[in-house]
Amino acid sequence: MKCFVIVCCALLHLTQSKVLPTYLKKYSCQKSDPEYEKCVWEGFESVRQYFVKGIPELDVPPVDPFKLPYMSVNRTINELMSISAVCKDITVLGFKNTIIDDLKADPIKHSGEIRLTIPWLYLDMDYDVRGQLLIIPLESSGHFQGNFTNTQMFVKGSLKTYTKNGVEYFKTNKLDTKITIGDGEIKLTSKTKEMQYAADLITEFFNENPRRVLDAVNPIFIEWTKDFFIEMSDEILATLPASEWLPA
Repeated sequence: MKCFVIVCCALLHLTQSKVLPTYLKKYSCQKSDPEYEKCVWEGFESVRQYFVKGIPELDVPPVDPFKLPYMSVNRTINELMSISAVCKDITVLGFKNTIIDDLKADPIKHSGEIRLTIPWLYLDMDYDVRGQLLIIPLESSGHFQGNFTNTQMFVKGSLKTYTKNGVEYFKTNKLDTKITIGDGEIKLTSKTKEMQYAADLITEFFNENPRRVLDAVNPIFIEWTKDFFIEMSDEILATLPASEWLPA
C-alpha cells in the first residue's frame, strides 16, 4: 500500500488530484499481489528519488531539505518537564538517507507498520521557548541549530474508509509512534546579548548529556509527532480516492 509508506514517513503534502502521475502509478502495488510487502518495499525505494526532489505535478515540495514554516508545542509531563514553544522557518536535512529496517503491510485490513533508521539529521530554526527542562528553567528566544544521529522510528497504524460525493476515500483509523534519537549536539543563539547566558545554559546542559535530555523530552516529542502525522496523513489521503492508493 503505497499510501502507507508515504503516510508513515509523513514527509509529503499533496494538493488535490484525482490520479497519481503515470511515473508514480507504475509503482503502485495491487492488493491481490501475493508478494505485496515486497512490492511496497521495492516501490518505496523506487519512488524515493521523486519525493526527495519534489513533484511539481502534485505541488509536492522537496523532502530533503524538508521545510516547515511554523510549529507550536505546548506539553507538560510533570513539574520537571514542560515545554511551551513556537518554532518558525524550520529546515531539516537528512531524510533522504532514511533506511527501511522492517515493513509489514496488510492490504485487506488496511494496516501496517514500518521501522526506520535515519543516520543523521540537521535541524535549523528560529524558536521562542518557555518551560522547565529537568533542573534548567527554559526561557529563551533565538536561533537553534542541531545535529542528531541514529534516529530510530517505528510507526504502526491502520486506515478506515469513508464516502464523499459517492467516492470512497481513506483516513487514519489508528496511529502509534515510537521515536528514539541516538545522540545529538545543539547550539542556541539568543536574539539579544543580554539573554545569551540563558541560551548557553540550555546548550551546555544538553551537550553535556544528550541522552538525559532526549529521554526526558521524548514523551512530548512523541505526542507532537503523532498529532502531526495524523493531520498530515489525513490531508494526503483526502487528495486521492482509495482506489488510487490501493488498486485492486
